[in-house]
Amino acid sequence: MPGLNPVVVITGATGAIGSATAEQLARRNARLLLLGRASNRMDAIVQRLDRDNKVSSVEADLSSLASIRAAARQISRAVPQVDALLHIAAVFTTEYEETKDGFELMLATNHLGPFLLTNLLRDRLAGTGRVIMVTAPSSTRVDMKQLLDKNRFKPLRTFGATKAANLMFTFELARRAKRWDVRAHAYHPGLVRSELMREASRPVRFLTRFVSRPPTRAAEDLADLVTSPAFGRTTGWFFKGGRRIDPPKSTLDVDAQRELWRHSAELVELEEVGF
Repeated sequence: MPGLNPVVVITGATGAIGSATAEQLARRNARLLLLGRASNRMDAIVQRLDRDNKVSSVEADLSSLASIRAAARQISRAVPQVDALLHIAAVFTTEYEETKDGFELMLATNHLGPFLLTNLLRDRLAGTGRVIMVTAPSSTRVDMKQLLDKNRFKPLRTFGATKAANLMFTFELARRAKRWDVRAHAYHPGLVRSELMREASRPVRFLTRFVSRPPTRAAEDLADLVTSPAFGRTTGWFFKGGRRIDPPKSTLDVDAQRELWRHSAELVELEEVGF
């Protein structure tokens, strides 16, 4: 289990949930490596939270495979062990955007990026490390052929599929990672005030803003998932508000989880590295 000063890697650290979670973990004396694009916001968060050189940033673009590989090398040089990897970063866009690697932006950022980073940090996570994926209980079918086809792009469907892929990845990881003594969980924060849906239609933005809550509660839940000994004895669970919940049945097909892993590994050219 993580010690008194756990080493925690956080993606999406400049977002509402990411920055609030970083603050919670800094209060618990964690050593934080905050991943994100270089920005004044990132610099301000590091400056605000840093105590005794325990908080630093790692430049990374989760939509770029090259950037992820560079970030993984930097993390591996900086710390001998990663106690927890928190995947909080996510993006939603209404228009089709293609990354330099040729993938649709939401697929790359929300699924392929976290998939690759997790596998590249296997040796740092080995020995009671935890991987926590922030996602949603999406029942959208994950059809990789559709997600890779520009002509079949539908914003909300693509976003929902990436969230379902997050769950399937988590459950497959939980099985694969046991031999390295690594745990994997998924977490649903509910509707939280953030900039995630800023490109959605005005009615969707209004409704989301109206019923959403501050990120503080989600941050506390995530900090508990990182530091509590109780969660070091379980794996493959889906949480909301600190309580275990049932994921959509459509995400529990083991064969589909394995096929998603295989296809994702091919797309990111994982080869023999990883879980």
